[in-house]
Amino acid sequence: MRGLLQSIVKVGIRTRPESLLRRQLCTKVTVTAPHHSALQRYEDDLQNEFQQVLREDQRSVLDPVPDPASLEAFPNTKPAFNFAAYVNKSHTLQQLVSLGVELHKLEKRKGIPQYVLGLDFERDMKEHIRFLADVGVPAEMLGEFLTKNPLIFKEDLADLETRMNYLQSKQFLPQEITRIVTKNPFWLMLSTRRIDRRLGYFQKTFHLAGNEVRTLATKQPRLITYNLEHVRKNTFTVQEEMGFEKEEVKQLLLSKPRIWMIKTEALQYRFEYIHRRMKISHAEILQTPDLLLTRDVRIKQRHGFLKFLGKVQYDPKKELYIPLKSLAEGTDEEFVTEVAKSNMECYNRFLKTL
Repeated sequence: MRGLLQSIVKVGIRTRPESLLRRQLCTKVTVTAPHHSALQRYEDDLQNEFQQVLREDQRSVLDPVPDPASLEAFPNTKPAFNFAAYVNKSHTLQQLVSLGVELHKLEKRKGIPQYVLGLDFERDMKEHIRFLADVGVPAEMLGEFLTKNPLIFKEDLADLETRMNYLQSKQFLPQEITRIVTKNPFWLMLSTRRIDRRLGYFQKTFHLAGNEVRTLATKQPRLITYNLEHVRKNTFTVQEEMGFEKEEVKQLLLSKPRIWMIKTEALQYRFEYIHRRMKISHAEILQTPDLLLTRDVRIKQRHGFLKFLGKVQYDPKKELYIPLKSLAEGTDEEFVTEVAKSNMECYNRFLKTL
């Protein structure tokens, strides 16, 4: 892959007394049960997000191939097929494989296989790949970028340069631009006017200074091109339903912008449990915003286990303080042994009572 890239860029139970139940469940053992996976990622498919963005302009995500004759080499291509049948005869596919593009993911997306097969690597792709490398997309991430957004080859290079110049004019640093483009492969698909409106929306809605807008866009570039209706819904939820003040909303946005990308219902339910059931204040949530991004089941299990052990104490001014971040961080085994000072056998038995 690096050799190919270098050639392109020229580099460039019943109720029991709690104490009895605790003794029965937490008898010391020597065997530790394996822990289960931790944080849920809440990562939505980037292609679906971009389709939502484009629907706002009523544009097609994939226009017809402009030259049907370019598909003559593959006359029997069908909507659903396996790229493997074409790799040996397609120089373009061979080059994409060398760059690390995952063809099996592309072939699952409607219209994309036919589009890719209609491209010529030298004529339609080489300069775009050189452009991405010049922007700073790491060689080892080019394959991932093109897997997520093969439609980049539809964009005119002059338009791509204009969109880069726009970011530079807004005083984004080179490393910030690289992160934006790498973390959000669809950013460059949007016109400077659309991006400018999006940045302006966040600046006006959350009363951000220029440097704060740049911080937000760099930290979570996907949010800038995310579905605005969803962003509005989560903004209303955070401010009106959850009761955070405007400055607190801004603080949450800049510290954990991904809060605005998770499902509204999940956000509402999680806050209700943390604030109403656990009695965690707004100020404490602001200090540990990761709680709002942590799976409900993880918070319930860990808080419930501490309550079962009689160790629920989240006030740092008191003895036996348990940091709230421990409910969101680390593996279950680390939480049980280092925070709860118990063992996995006790924890697993406790989970069976839920």
